[in-house]
Order: sequence, then C-alpha cells, then structure tokens
Amino acid sequence: MSTLDGNQPPAGPHLGTQAGPSAPDPDGSERAAPPLGLPKPAGPTTAAALARLNEMVVAALGAAQRDWVRGLQMHRGEAAGDGSLASRVSERLDHVESRRQRNIEAILQRALRLLPEEVVDGAPDQDWAAAFFTHAADTADPEFARLWARLLVQEVRRPGAVPCGVLVRLPSLSKTVLAVFRRLSAFAVNNFIVRLEPSFFEGKDLTSDDMLILEEYGLIRTNRDLNRVFQSQREDRFSTNLLYADKALRITHDHPDKQLVLSCIRLTEFGTTLCRALLEEGELRSDTDYIVEVVRLLQRQGFHTAQADILERADEQVVSRHSPFCDIVALGR
Repeated sequence: MSTLDGNQPPAGPHLGTQAGPSAPDPDGSERAAPPLGLPKPAGPTTAAALARLNEMVVAALGAAQRDWVRGLQMHRGEAAGDGSLASRVSERLDHVESRRQRNIEAILQRALRLLPEEVVDGAPDQDWAAAFFTHAADTADPEFARLWARLLVQEVRRPGAVPCGVLVRLPSLSKTVLAVFRRLSAFAVNNFIVRLEPSFFEGKDLTSDDMLILEEYGLIRTNRDLNRVFQSQREDRFSTNLLYADKALRITHDHPDKQLVLSCIRLTEFGTTLCRALLEEGELRSDTDYIVEVVRLLQRQGFHTAQADILERADEQVVSRHSPFCDIVALGR
C-alpha cells in the first residue's frame, strides 16, 4: 500500500529468502548470505546412516556424487564451484547410462536363452520396444530382470501380447508386493481366481489387507459381484476345461443346458500378464488344497471333475499334450 504523502511504508521484516538481506550477528556485524544449494548438515549423523546413504548414492549416481556428499558432511559442501559441478554432472550421466546399459544387456542375455522356436505372424511395434527398454533399463534386481526378459520373449513370440501399460506399472512394484502377488498367482486360472472363503486364503498367508494392497497396485479386482459364466463346449452334455497352472480340470454335467457360474477375483490386464510371466518362469505350481476346495464347490452345484497333468502348452490358452484324465472327488466335511 502507499501513504497519503506518496512515501512508501517501511519494509517489513525479511523472511529469510535467499535474495534478501542478511540478519545481523549479535555484535552488529552482518552475516554472509548462505551459499546456493543445500545447507550444511544440522547435526551429527550416525555412521550407519551415512554409510547407507553413501551406498545408495554410489549405486544410483556414481562415486563422484558420493564424494560430494562426503564433502558436504565434513562441512566442505559450499566449496564446490561451477567447474566441479559440471564434472559431477558428466560423471553422474556416465555412471547412470553405464548402469542402465549393463541392466539392458543382462535382460537381453536372459531373453536370448528363452526365445521360442516359432513365432506368430506380426510386425514388432517400435514404440513398444522403445518403451520396454526405457522402463527395464533401471532394473538391476535379478528377480525383476527375469520378469522383464519373460515379457520381452512374450512380445517377440506374439506382437501385442504385452500391453504398454504393463511396462509402465511393473517398475512400481516392490519385492514385497511381488511376493504377495506370487502367492496369489498360485491360484490363478487364466485371468481369475475362484473365490473361496477368506479363511482358505488366510491359511495360505494371504490376508484381506494383502488383497487390498494388490488391488491398489492395479493387479486384481476384488468386487464381490464378479462372476465367470462358462458355457458348454459340447452339445450332448455340459463340458468345459479349466487350465490351472500345471493341471487341467475337466468339468462335466449330464444336462447340456447347464451353466457353470463361479464367483471370482479377477486379475487385471497387468495382473494377468505378470501371472503369465511367473507361470512361464516356472514359479507357479498347482495347489492341491485349492483343487480340493474348488472340486467341493463344483460338487455342490452338481458337477463332476476330472484332472490331468499338463505336459505341454501351445500357449496360455491351449494345451498340446496332457496325461489321461482321472476323476476326482472331494470328501464332505
């Protein structure tokens, strides 16, 4: 505001911005403005915390940035000038790109060992390939690198098999979330899980909180009203097959007009693709307890179930070779 005589009011107190005046010391002298950038550390730091920070910095950014952090910790951070800043930028970029290159090559080496003998007709998507290597390049963890290699092989085998959204979402998963999803994937029948009593999944170390976490990460949909309806694949009687991990379940009923309705937990597109990669990686095996509970559920609806071992798959939907089917019955409780 302005006064009536045109004079400006006195300036208010300075709030500590970098460009403002320095506050006077108690003896009346004026302190020098702090340097641009980070201030000195406020207090002592434990050796363990500093060692961990240094380890993280050198892994992600390189030794030059670690040395700068050490210098800052020893109250030398403000001594770095523009020249050293430029050199740190150069060394950091070299380190980051070298690390990304090593990660890419590790994924490619694994993918080469997994390439299929036959591929489906189709042209590779260059934008997909660019997105893949952009997102996969920051993955050094061997467990996740194996998944990236599997996804690459899936896309090589059938262009369009792996949606671009999966490439964006996968880096957001932690090892903990992946472990939870792997436990749930052990019950996946293609893109769904037969909904059983919560106590069953809790007995398999899958709590309701785990389900919510997987839903938050976009891996599953847990709506209670989700159902899968199966029509008969034959005209003379009801018959359909469920492909579950390394087992094939043949479900039959004497009446051809009978429908099979299963309440389910749905895997999302992301979850389905990731589950398929885990299956191809050999990390998923059928769970006998789960099969028994599913058979018991089917029996209550009047269906009969037979089981065969899957010996070879043409793809995730087609079994090219299996053992003979054997009838299975779940005893009542």
